[in-house]
Amino acid sequence: MYQKCILCNGDSAIPIEFSKPAREARRFMCCPVCELVFVPDKYHLSPQDEAARYRLHENTLSNEGYVRMFLDKIALIHQYCPDASTVLDYGCGPEPVLAQLLRRDGFDCDVYDPYFFPVLPEGPYDLVISTEVFEHFRDVRAELCKIRSLLNPGGFLAVMTSFYNSAGDFGDWWYISDPTHICFFSTRTFEWIEKEFGFSRVYADRKNFIIFAENE
Repeated sequence: MYQKCILCNGDSAIPIEFSKPAREARRFMCCPVCELVFVPDKYHLSPQDEAARYRLHENTLSNEGYVRMFLDKIALIHQYCPDASTVLDYGCGPEPVLAQLLRRDGFDCDVYDPYFFPVLPEGPYDLVISTEVFEHFRDVRAELCKIRSLLNPGGFLAVMTSFYNSAGDFGDWWYISDPTHICFFSTRTFEWIEKEFGFSRVYADRKNFIIFAENE
């Protein structure tokens, strides 16, 4: 049973077969072209249920671990995006902590979230940053096209999402247990994105964070 990929539009994505009984009732499709793994539409939560789950997250300025994680990423932004001053926090959630920290650090930062801040600013921006968002995309290609259009020439895209090592690891991976996580990226997936969307990689930790620069 093949399915069309929601990133590269290839038509040969196949179900992942787990080596032992999976804890997940959902099906996961793996594209052999770009290595995106995605969950078919029929397993997606309704927009109402998805937004309700996000409201339960304790992602606030009082959460020291959450803030520390963002401060680490902001330090990398300073190092690898030295000329960036205008920023869009893409998928900021109900309480845009990252945007607040970026503003404190001197950046001019706007926010966008399809549920909580649904008006997409016109841009363009020196940097679009998206943390723990890509795994929620229902149409990865459409979202990337939108993000690409928001960048200044030579602008940066910073993405935080947990990378998978091999499709065979999926059955034991904690990251798939969240029902709002519906697509998953490997380093090869980001290599495909880099070539397809005209980016150059300036930083990657091969774990959960990558920064691209737009090819002018």
